[in-house]
Amino acid sequence: MRKKWALGIGTAAMIAAAAAGTGIASASAGTSLHAKAPATFTVYTHMIEAHVITPCSTCATPALPAGSKVGAEYVNDPVFNEKTGGQQIGQEALVITIVGSDASTALLSGAVKLTGGGLSGELAAIGQIDARASSGVVAVTGGTGSFLGAKGEIDYSGAGLTSTVTTLTIHLTYQR
Repeated sequence: MRKKWALGIGTAAMIAAAAAGTGIASASAGTSLHAKAPATFTVYTHMIEAHVITPCSTCATPALPAGSKVGAEYVNDPVFNEKTGGQQIGQEALVITIVGSDASTALLSGAVKLTGGGLSGELAAIGQIDARASSGVVAVTGGTGSFLGAKGEIDYSGAGLTSTVTTLTIHLTYQR
């Protein structure tokens, strides 16, 4: 169950990063310095693949407390332009490292490669999240191609153990 839960959170954050480059689902009227990369847009991730790594309680020194949620999760999922599927516009890959024994503190880092919707490039995202929550915000720390010089944030919602689709709304500004 924890695998699916973390997957939803990771997928949401990563897809949000990926969505920043697509702008297919919805885009704001605002423009960016890059004519093809919208300043705000929404994309969706569909949970397909996640791997959970949990250390044994005796592998850590000192030993982990009983019921500890410390571990890592790797997520690799497609990004789409519609909540129900639509066109695949990219791929996300991220790692969630749960550092709080109750999963309240986790570090998310990842990248998204966007190749659809007339955009081509990658976005990098990182942030501290509450792995128990179904929504949150992570930072966009940079980009390549259509997203060169991008900074901003990704708001994600719908992540969780029973979630299969996460909504990502990407807000970008561009540095020259």
